Amino acid sequence: MKNKIIIIFCTLIVFVFALNVLRYQKNKDYQKRGSLLIDKIETFRQLEKRLPNDVKELGLEEPMNDGPYYERKNSVTYVVFFNIGFDNTIIYYSNKKEWIYEP
Repeated sequence: MKNKIIIIFCTLIVFVFALNVLRYQKNKDYQKRGSLLIDKIETFRQLEKRLPNDVKELGLEEPMNDGPYYERKNSVTYVVFFNIGFDNTIIYYSNKKEWIYEP
């Protein structure tokens, strides 16, 4: 009986660990994909001396899945974000230059 409890407990620990590793990998993938868009936005800003109004000005199409999406906030700041599931979002804030996970 004691061995079964130990096996179940260890299995749960491994399962939770695996889920966290998968989530970490997925978030890194989002950030990598988002960084490609950020590079295009920053290149546009350097060349045109302004932010693009939308991704079409970058020669891209609006994505139809989880993202990355671009939103110009004002003349100097923008966000790049991914919608994950129903309520979760990973957002890059240009003024902070960092990614934030918002559940």
